[in-house]
Amino acid sequence: MSEVEAVETPHELVLTDTFPVSRDEVWAAWTDPARFAGWWVGPGFRTHDLVMEVEPRGRFAAKQSSEAGDFTMPFAGFYVDVVPGERLVLGLSDDPSPDEPMRTEMTVTLTDVDGGTRQEFRQTGVVTDEHFAALDAGTRVFFDQLGAQLAGRG
Repeated sequence: MSEVEAVETPHELVLTDTFPVSRDEVWAAWTDPARFAGWWVGPGFRTHDLVMEVEPRGRFAAKQSSEAGDFTMPFAGFYVDVVPGERLVLGLSDDPSPDEPMRTEMTVTLTDVDGGTRQEFRQTGVVTDEHFAALDAGTRVFFDQLGAQLAGRG
């Protein structure tokens, strides 16, 4: 019997949401550490130790830890592009410099729509198919929590 190897391939995750609040409100949820920590987190985890230098080449870092404290997952990178209230591009990387290649890039674009804000989220990177499915599901949970926070329920 042969063993199937997990092959890494390029992927792009694209998710679009509409929130019944201003672009400034959605922007603040992405750029204020206290607000971000309240929605960018999986069930049973907490986001902490945030560093958000929201400017091109500024550092982005956080940790997600299980409530039991037995598992911590750090993630870090740099802001690639920042257009306040409109676009935020973050590159995730384990390297200490924004000049090194990023392993994945996340782009958030905000536009006005009737009665609110349309958020388009794109994440590109090279991952296994299995990891991509988990990334898709987890990011959808995050954005459900973002919607609840923006509606005053989170």
